[in-house]
Amino acid sequence: MVPSPTRVAALQGLGVPADRLDRLSAALRLPPRRPGSPAGEEFGASVLLLVGDAAAVEAPEFWQRPFGAWIEIAGLSDARIVEAAHRAARADLFACVTTVTANRLHLAGRILTGLAALHPMPEAQRDDMELALHEAISNAVVHGNLQVEGMKGLSVEALERFSHELAARMADPAFAERRIEVTAWLESACAVVEVADEGTGFARPERIDYGASGRGLDLIAAIVEELQLLDGGRRIRMRFPL
Repeated sequence: MVPSPTRVAALQGLGVPADRLDRLSAALRLPPRRPGSPAGEEFGASVLLLVGDAAAVEAPEFWQRPFGAWIEIAGLSDARIVEAAHRAARADLFACVTTVTANRLHLAGRILTGLAALHPMPEAQRDDMELALHEAISNAVVHGNLQVEGMKGLSVEALERFSHELAARMADPAFAERRIEVTAWLESACAVVEVADEGTGFARPERIDYGASGRGLDLIAAIVEELQLLDGGRRIRMRFPL
């Protein structure tokens, strides 16, 4: 039996069959938190929300304390959910969602709201962090999981080709069901945020050009204190001073 996660103290399901939730609760050795039960200190660090209803998770209350980790379970085996839960255990905030959900939600804003609850920050600083995170998530969705190249030029024809390819890939489950993971944790004087995708990566990340469709890594690099590209370009790590 796997050890219990350290930063997650309870498990709650949203649109998850009761028998599966009980099975995962036992596997993770986490007590279930039933909807409507108290959300106080008895649950320690945070509650892990297993999401079976991706539309319902848009509700703001599911992105506030006591919730600190979110895993969309569609298409995942129990083993993969347990693996993701243990990645969540090492972070202050964690989200694992499909490309479709990451594209629909304003995921950067949800994560920054959680970070600001853990460590209050000036509005201007939060806006800069949210901009960098939004850019990283957008790149992971479009260029990572959907494998759509940037626009070649700024013409109407280039925009139409880009939009058509983006829509076609989003409608293809082979691309749309790939995962985006956002992991965030606080250190003594900084916040570290990682965004990972399941794309093919790229050989020379220091020279990647996302084209005219986005501001890309240059914008992120102008905001963050430190930027690292890991796993062959499939994971970006950003360090923000606090």
